[in-house]
Amino acid sequence: MDENEGTDDRPWSPEEAATIARAVNRAPSVHNTQPWSLSMRDRVVELHEQHDAAPSRHDPQGRDRVISCGAALTNLVLAVRNLGWRAELAFGGDVGPLVSVTGSSRLPPTDAELRRYEAIAHRASHRRPFDPHPISEADERALLNAANSVPSVRAQWISGSEEALHVARLLTYAARVQHADASYQRELASWIVQHNESERRGVPSEALGAQGLGAVGLVSGATHLPDETWLAARVEAESVLVLSTPDDGVRAQLNAGAGLESAWLEGTHRALGASVMTQCLQLSEIREGLAQRGHGADAVQALMRFGHPVASVPRSARRPLEGIFHDDPR
Repeated sequence: MDENEGTDDRPWSPEEAATIARAVNRAPSVHNTQPWSLSMRDRVVELHEQHDAAPSRHDPQGRDRVISCGAALTNLVLAVRNLGWRAELAFGGDVGPLVSVTGSSRLPPTDAELRRYEAIAHRASHRRPFDPHPISEADERALLNAANSVPSVRAQWISGSEEALHVARLLTYAARVQHADASYQRELASWIVQHNESERRGVPSEALGAQGLGAVGLVSGATHLPDETWLAARVEAESVLVLSTPDDGVRAQLNAGAGLESAWLEGTHRALGASVMTQCLQLSEIREGLAQRGHGADAVQALMRFGHPVASVPRSARRPLEGIFHDDPR
């Protein structure tokens, strides 16, 4: 038998469990809610969705919560692969874990998997303006390929002034609606934390942008509402990716999150900054407007902006590793 295909029936060791937990713990999530937990048995890792402390105004249907779990799934798989195991996925039903990942046999990770795994520790949200220098065509191809590597995920770049203006009009409309929504703003304010606070969830206040495309992606009471013509120029100047799926079920949302994180980690490896915009997509007219522009019947799941960061940004805090286990890690 080839040594790369050898089997091992022993359960995850404490060291392996910690490696997997650290990777999952660094995944991005809506308002940094970290809506997941893990359970382990034999050589299986189960990813569970957590419904506590969910932002009901931002994510009334739980779509962003599942997308967040999909991003955590990418990190989980990369950790299993980094440990030298083949990762076999089994998606759950209406009850139990969202997905189970089994380290079924020995298999060394690929170069792409290694570099994305190493990027997990450095990934952060860049909501501030990027350097005006555009990213390269090679980088854009790599990011597109990373997102599209996940089954059923369709990623496309926004291109051309006409499409940029269409998107800018939608984003401007969404920004004005959500800026004026008092209950929405109260909920968002409750998730914004100061750097010196001990909160393990929530978005650091200093990580938010006050103006520009990144700020429009998370509209607070302090956000400057842009003119749509100015915003269209920013959309056209930056690299903005639209991720969609054929339907809007849980499996599709998980795949969207997995594709989102794959592209994000590829970008991090290439020293690019990124931020995700899903806030605007809670308005059905925005999702429909984007779908009508080149996405047909697809369900638009997220927008991502990429660029060259001009400064480092604070990283969101995380729960202690033991806090993400659904039960005993062994």
